[in-house]
Amino acid sequence: MKLRVKPFVRIIFLLILLASAGCFRLSGDSWYDGPPARPAAMEEYYKPTAAYGDFRTEILQSTDLYTLKHISIESYAGPIVIDYFEGRKPSDTLVLVFPVLGGKNFIEKHIAKYLVESGFDAAIVNRSNEFKDPTMFDQLEEVFRLNIIRDRLALDFFEAEFGKKRFGTFGISRGAINVALTAGIDKRLQYNVLVLGGTDLVHLFRDSNQPRIEKYIQSVRENKGYSEQEFFDALRAKLRTDPKNTAQYLDGKNTLLILGVFDRTVPFTYGLKLRHQIGRPDTIFLLADHYVGLLYTQTVSIVPPSKDKGGLFPFPYIEEEAVQFYDRSFNQSWNWSILPYRILQEPLNLVVEGIAGIGSAFEWAFGSKTEEAPNEEVTADYWIHALDGRSKDGHSLSAITIPAVVKVNDKK
Repeated sequence: MKLRVKPFVRIIFLLILLASAGCFRLSGDSWYDGPPARPAAMEEYYKPTAAYGDFRTEILQSTDLYTLKHISIESYAGPIVIDYFEGRKPSDTLVLVFPVLGGKNFIEKHIAKYLVESGFDAAIVNRSNEFKDPTMFDQLEEVFRLNIIRDRLALDFFEAEFGKKRFGTFGISRGAINVALTAGIDKRLQYNVLVLGGTDLVHLFRDSNQPRIEKYIQSVRENKGYSEQEFFDALRAKLRTDPKNTAQYLDGKNTLLILGVFDRTVPFTYGLKLRHQIGRPDTIFLLADHYVGLLYTQTVSIVPPSKDKGGLFPFPYIEEEAVQFYDRSFNQSWNWSILPYRILQEPLNLVVEGIAGIGSAFEWAFGSKTEEAPNEEVTADYWIHALDGRSKDGHSLSAITIPAVVKVNDKK
């Protein structure tokens, strides 16, 4: 006789387990064979057509552990502005920390500083704010595409000017979405940490409770005279640069995913979809929504406004998990600072692994259904049409106005 458990009973059971530890992890899929080959047409769609140009460097800060350099690079795809945290010891490794929303990069600078003080050079490739402008809706795909091209030119720059050979990424929220895009396209980004990210941007926009997204949708609708359905139909028709089309090319064996169980800003179900698309990598589930998830870092201090004091969470958990991931990936070593928390976490991990098997405990609990990744023939054809459509529609680099300056508030 087969035992049937009602969904709400499953959910309550899992929440009880979660409450006992605050987070747990699921190991990667042991049957995962690795990512499919990247289609040549996708590579061509995001390929820089010219090298980066002149650059200038300004030293903003120098400490015993690192030097913070502000680098401005000229390129045909628009200016590339980088904050580079360079450690004292020569290294051929670099972690790109992807910004959340542009601006002062408060979270990203904390993460980059933490990484360089832990022995890993880190760089923030700053984002312009064009994508947030409702009047740029018709050019949204080209804005996203140019962001990726600038990321790839930044990789070229660090290879040529600083001798970097091995690359990783770190991204929170929109930064994690950027990781799923750029690392899915560029194989040089080999070791990737994605925190509170998701996939399928059209549906994510529809289901997110983020006020800024709701305001953006309303502004576009007013400007265009769209109904709600017409807005999402237009967004679906325009937007090709979406993790649902690129995340499958990340190597799940070299990926760490961290999701918030109660996340409604980047809804949790879209995080599960992202996990499925990457190949079910090692995944940590936090008992948190999108913003409480930041309390698992020490980005916010107990004594404002200092960021050098202890955080609200008594342990820099996300930072230490990332350091452990990079230690293992780049150095084949172990970050012993994470051991106490791993010991506390392990009993719950064993229980959940037993419940989940290879799949996700929350896919089991919620009955989440994920879309199958397209086969290679369909994917290759999709990107071939992208190239054809761009040439027919005139969507090229000249289709949008490249800003002369990327506005980033580096100084108060």
